[in-house]
Amino acid sequence: MADAATGTVLSILCVLGWTALVRTVIIDPALQVLGAYLAVWVPLLGAVLVASFVRGRRSLTLDFGLRFTWLDLCWGVGLGLLARAAVSGIELATSGRVAGFGVRLELPTGFELWFGLLLAPIVLGPLVEELFFRGLVLRAVERGAGGGDRGDGGDRRSRVAGASVAAASVAVLTSALVFALLHMTQATTGAEAWRLGAGSLVFGLAAGVATVLTGRLGAAIIGHMVFNGVLIAAVLSA
Repeated sequence: MADAATGTVLSILCVLGWTALVRTVIIDPALQVLGAYLAVWVPLLGAVLVASFVRGRRSLTLDFGLRFTWLDLCWGVGLGLLARAAVSGIELATSGRVAGFGVRLELPTGFELWFGLLLAPIVLGPLVEELFFRGLVLRAVERGAGGGDRGDGGDRRSRVAGASVAAASVAVLTSALVFALLHMTQATTGAEAWRLGAGSLVFGLAAGVATVLTGRLGAAIIGHMVFNGVLIAAVLSA
């Protein structure tokens, strides 16, 4: 729990600090893109590595469920598409349009395109963020919420099952809320913050449920890739 909290706070502070720096100092656009991602990833990945290699079993698979199966591909694609459809519905209801569609933007080139618009949000971001939010945060909260009351007597088994479900529910919700909060700090306006928060919360809940049901991060990571990839595809097609 301490590692999860530290990673969250440091990431928020780094994002706010980098945003303030970019607004006051002239920085090369490519470095701006790289710095914006690293401000989020370095604290999150650092917390994951400390939790695993200092306090855990020194294995991202054993500590956080970082593994994939072919079934995770089906789970992930479905999860990503359904979450994106749900978020699009929210956007239509609140703003009258879907993010990425019908808006013509001047696309970046070079590093800003292949890294900032493709590699980072579709591949690297989902891996790092799911390791932290559904790997470290979800498991830490679930362990903390369900570690005490195991019950006794004849109804011990039902009490244990009930406690496990309750702990998993709290963990899924908490990890989704923290995930949404971090994304809201990256917004530049109040309206954008609420839109990012709502979309991140929807996906976070879906990814958390998939992680709890499968015991792996595979479905959440693939779902995150699809969720982001659909938005990027919409931007590129416009």
